[in-house]
Amino acid sequence: MVIVTSYKWGQTAPTAPTSSRHAAAVLGGGGGCHRPGCYAGTDAALCDDLLQEVFRLLPPAAAPAVSLVSRRWLSLLRASTSSLTLRLPASSDAAAATLAALLSHYPFLSALTVASAATPARDADAVLLAVAAAPAAARFSTLRLLPDSAVSPTALLAACPALSGLTSLHLTAVRPLSFRWLELLPCLKSFALVNSAASVDYAGSSSDDANGAEAEAALALPLERLSLCGIRSGDRGLGWLWRRCGSLKWLQLRACDGTGDGPASPSFADCLAGLLALELRTCRAVADRVLLLAADHCHALTSLLVYDGGSSEALHRFIQQRAAGLHTLDLRLPLDLHNDHLLAIGAEQIHGGLDPTHNLAALRLQSCVLITGDGLRSLARTATGAGIEELALVSCDVVEREPGLLTFLSQSMPRLRRLDLSYNETLSDKVIGAMLSSCRNLIDIRLRGCRGLMGPSLVSLLRHCGQSLEILDISCCPSIAVGNVEFFAQRATRLNHMIIEESAVSEELKAIAQRKGMKIGSLLPCEGPF
Repeated sequence: MVIVTSYKWGQTAPTAPTSSRHAAAVLGGGGGCHRPGCYAGTDAALCDDLLQEVFRLLPPAAAPAVSLVSRRWLSLLRASTSSLTLRLPASSDAAAATLAALLSHYPFLSALTVASAATPARDADAVLLAVAAAPAAARFSTLRLLPDSAVSPTALLAACPALSGLTSLHLTAVRPLSFRWLELLPCLKSFALVNSAASVDYAGSSSDDANGAEAEAALALPLERLSLCGIRSGDRGLGWLWRRCGSLKWLQLRACDGTGDGPASPSFADCLAGLLALELRTCRAVADRVLLLAADHCHALTSLLVYDGGSSEALHRFIQQRAAGLHTLDLRLPLDLHNDHLLAIGAEQIHGGLDPTHNLAALRLQSCVLITGDGLRSLARTATGAGIEELALVSCDVVEREPGLLTFLSQSMPRLRRLDLSYNETLSDKVIGAMLSSCRNLIDIRLRGCRGLMGPSLVSLLRHCGQSLEILDISCCPSIAVGNVEFFAQRATRLNHMIIEESAVSEELKAIAQRKGMKIGSLLPCEGPF
């Protein structure tokens, strides 16, 4: 049995039917007769177009109830569905056939996610081909195929012509590793590949680089966003991809110990010239080389993220050469980030006799235990520091070691609008109050996991930022009483999202949120469209 886990029709409505009887009552339908063309009661007065428009306005949670009203409603519901998530059962011989039969009822899908567990490789290919054979295949703009085994290049070559409208594609793995089939997707802008070690055969070589002259003469792929996970230095075929990614704007490498085609990987630099954003997540073995290449080739880069990898020397050289153009710098480097890096970030960058440039607007530091208050103060005193609009000091013990640091930073950064102090567990109400007294323009503050905070912090926040704050995260702050949360939610005039765990949401808080149109719940982490 295929499990439908989510639908998407369009804009969500404030309430949802909770049963088939309720759904029929809300929309005036009746389910007494199931013969084709026979619609009982007021249902007969509702034309198909009108019902489909209503269905598009319903929230996804209403789908099961709507589908039970009548066969007509089920058919129209499926025809109104534009986004679908399916989970295939494990080790089912008929999974692909069942999927094909199900997709035949959804002629207007534009986004599809198919997940499965314990899927043999031949079944992964069959699932892909079933998707390509769907009536809506030509309409697909987004496809996420997530079996726990690899699809073959042969199946991709067969399926891609039917999926030529795709703009975003996510695959678990391709075996053997090959990218030639990407040429058959002329509209593809975003591609993500999770090249898990369990799925990929590293023996042998890819045929992608069989003809080097042909590779150089080939047209560039339209890719603008690329995410690769689990790439090893010995993986063959990456050079073919790098040479065709001259239009790339966003590149993410995750858990990679190389960029393919051997340690030198000479073609990797071909994709760097136009990059605007680069993310290196847990890529310690290759981070230094990528950073040094980025320093030399990424002339347009505006955003850099480095988590858990990279030496202090390579990072320092990158900052010296490229810090002037950066808008966002996001670092989680417990043992590799020092005060020298902060000084280099704040140093005035002068090129060609022009005035110094200060573009940095967002600085995010996580678990950076070797930086000190002196380093942060030195940065804050510079023109670069004064221009920062977003600051994150997540699980940085310097915040707890030096109580006056946050107050100094808030006084020295007059443009600060977003602040994240999450997981500084001993942060006190007194420190928060002193900081907020000179930081009155915040629209977003994150205090997740600051277990030492109590009600007085919300009182200070309301006093100094109650007229401007839009987003507040106080999840995992058990010492803040429910009454304080309710009082803040009631008085904060512009608050539209409070992030708090469900167990701490009282009925009164729900009522306040409903009256003010405020959202209560979690914000999902944002790492791109993948």
